Amino acid sequence: MSMKKFCILFAAITIAAVSTATAQSRSYEALANIDKKTQANAVCIDVSANVKDAQEVMEKLLKNAGLKGKGGKILSYEKIAFSEISTDYINMYIGFEAKSKNKNNPVTKVNVFVQKGISTDYESSRSDVTLVTNLKYFLDSKYTTAINNNNLEQSINVSQKDVETKKKEVEKLKKDITVYEKNIKKAEENIKKANSDIDKLSKEIETLNQSIKQQNNSIQR
Repeated sequence: MSMKKFCILFAAITIAAVSTATAQSRSYEALANIDKKTQANAVCIDVSANVKDAQEVMEKLLKNAGLKGKGGKILSYEKIAFSEISTDYINMYIGFEAKSKNKNNPVTKVNVFVQKGISTDYESSRSDVTLVTNLKYFLDSKYTTAINNNNLEQSINVSQKDVETKKKEVEKLKKDITVYEKNIKKAEENIKKANSDIDKLSKEIETLNQSIKQQNNSIQR
């Protein structure tokens, strides 16, 4: 293979790899509200979860990473070392906004604001491309996976509850069948006794009719 063809092939592979990575990326940069009055640079991601679940999954994920923060509407992690994102100490604030409150298909926008070192500015790819790239990777991989796993666990729990409910219904029906069978057996016994009584009474009626007939014949005219 000539050097020219090799370069063309390498460029094509590189472009394809970049395109694939871009297509898989879900996080994005935007200005977002860190409070009611202030907008700041943030890395954002939209996840298929309600606000409560999105926040709980994030808190658990960061706790497992050894990070301690403060809860509330905005999660606050100050003066932390988070090597997955930056080699510097950072302040990280995370907000959660409901984009869809549909119970069957909730969507929450997660906004992550990061300050580096003693800076009061919030980082963007213009100020620290490595930090933002690492943060995007964290959101697109670990956080998204944690959200998906949480959704699956909830779905499994719902299915398990449905199974338990249906098992209870089956047990109730089995008990009902037992009662019905007892009732059927009792009814069959009653039917059998009634038929026996009918036969007995029919014979008694026949005997009485014969007696009446004989008595009538004995009457002198």
